Amino acid sequence: MSKLIDITGNRYNNLTVIERVANNIRGQSRWKCLCDCGNYTEVTSNNLKSGAVKSCGCLRHIPKYKHNLSHTKLYRVWAGMKRRCYYRNDKSYKNYGGRGIHICDEWVNDFVNFYNWAIQNGYEEGLTIERINNDENYSPNNCTWIPKSEQVNNRRNCILYTYNNKTQNLKQWCDELNLDYGLMHDRIRSKGWSFERAISTPCNIKKRNNKSKRGK
Repeated sequence: MSKLIDITGNRYNNLTVIERVANNIRGQSRWKCLCDCGNYTEVTSNNLKSGAVKSCGCLRHIPKYKHNLSHTKLYRVWAGMKRRCYYRNDKSYKNYGGRGIHICDEWVNDFVNFYNWAIQNGYEEGLTIERINNDENYSPNNCTWIPKSEQVNNRRNCILYTYNNKTQNLKQWCDELNLDYGLMHDRIRSKGWSFERAISTPCNIKKRNNKSKRGK
């Protein structure tokens, strides 16, 4: 009898393997899987690996004319959101589902709604989805598309500041207002200044000039 291979975490079509469950009546190994639609199902190893079972059954209820996009990049983005929010074994779950971050009802079980929103709101190859407010859910009102290089600007540990009815983190404000990020960070984090005071107070040019003269 061959040794059972642990396939926990593997992805087969629309199914991500979560854990081993009891064998079926024929003695075949079975696995609990999370479908991209959000439902759970139990499938044998053979059916997973052969592709005989590709989903929890939801694909049978989706008309072909409505959804022929399972192999697109946007579909992988949508599936990735669901894993981060609902799959406890995902490495990023603690920062998403573990913090109570979910996906809006409009998107969670309807990829076509998400796809249409993405196309109508600036999606193009090379962009990544980003939540505007990192403490709120994935939804049309809280998501945008940005280059991957800018994603670091919206990490959870970045504090957001609202000024003139616009909300951004400190790095984004400094870039927009042409301010020195190090100086602004010191004023706010170290000296305890308010955001408005920090950005509106001019740098002490005279003091800098005096130091420069003493050094000559």
